Amino acid sequence: MRKKALFGLLALPLALFLSGCFVLQGFWIIANSIPAGGKTKAVFQIHALRGSGDTAYQFFLIGVDDSNDLKATKAKWGTNGVFGGPYPLPGSSNLASIIGSDCTSNGFNLADVSGMTWKGYVTPEPVNDRNKVNKDVMVQVGLKAIPTASADEQPVIGVTGAWLDDGDGDPEAGDTFYCTGVSQVFVNVTA
Repeated sequence: MRKKALFGLLALPLALFLSGCFVLQGFWIIANSIPAGGKTKAVFQIHALRGSGDTAYQFFLIGVDDSNDLKATKAKWGTNGVFGGPYPLPGSSNLASIIGSDCTSNGFNLADVSGMTWKGYVTPEPVNDRNKVNKDVMVQVGLKAIPTASADEQPVIGVTGAWLDDGDGDPEAGDTFYCTGVSQVFVNVTA
């Protein structure tokens, strides 16, 4: 069953008290129902955890069912015009495997999620939270149903967090990653 890997991830907050980090406030799909070949967007709503004035790279993971009926496409930071946005986020198909078991909190372990294809996105530079704990940042990720997609309810998992780079600007094993939110939604793909 498609939902076997999802094990009740509905809006599980994973807030950590660390600097330069933004926490998940909401995760939703703009159009909950799309035809095969159609498009929609997943939206992360995040805000600074505390007014530290610190910086860290921010990352986003989108997980879709391994059936490959739904694909994550381009992502954009700050679509609401805050924290330097809007600007595109570089994509990475191996970010989830690099993060691996670094993303654990409150019973959630990214490395334990199976049956999902992940695509990751990272801010190109560390983001300063600017002591603006009441400012939300919107991050949008495109989702596309392939033209031959099966008519079905497709699960989508969103994970967000902070990446503490070792200084070379590349996410890699040995860097530190903190998950600060995870949520699950569904897209109904119609024939």
